[in-house]
Amino acid sequence: MKFFKLTALFSLVCAFSLTLSSCEKDSEDRKRLEFSKTAIIMSGAQETPLSNSSALGTMDVNYRRDTKILNYKITWSGLSGTPIGIGIHGTAPTGFNPYAPAAWTTPVQAFTLTGLTATGTYSGSLLVDGFAVKEEDVLSGLYYINLRTASYPAGEIRGQVKFQ
Repeated sequence: MKFFKLTALFSLVCAFSLTLSSCEKDSEDRKRLEFSKTAIIMSGAQETPLSNSSALGTMDVNYRRDTKILNYKITWSGLSGTPIGIGIHGTAPTGFNPYAPAAWTTPVQAFTLTGLTATGTYSGSLLVDGFAVKEEDVLSGLYYINLRTASYPAGEIRGQVKFQ
């Protein structure tokens, strides 16, 4: 009888341990599957060359490895005028000058915008296809989003897509 009680107790402890470790594994899998960051600052100070604009913005980004989709939402205020375009550029680390000789970064996604104002919001998504846009570069923070206006055709505010 004593042996039966010890075996039952051992079985319960093992089952409980497996339950805890499997929950931890699900949490770890989610961490490796989905990457999110909210309230990333966008400003003229991040543009290269620097923009003297006092406009500010924030960016929320989300990337899922299973769908290969980068979703973003940009909110801004105080632009010098109506936004005329949004571009996602890469590969370029923070502070990289895309206009330096032999370093031009073409936008991997660019939009000409109509109907927006100096304060607003824009959402979109980008397919991380492994060719034009590589997952390891997205996860390493080598892409940025900038917002262009007529006064700042190269970009009035910029924010780096980072998940840390």
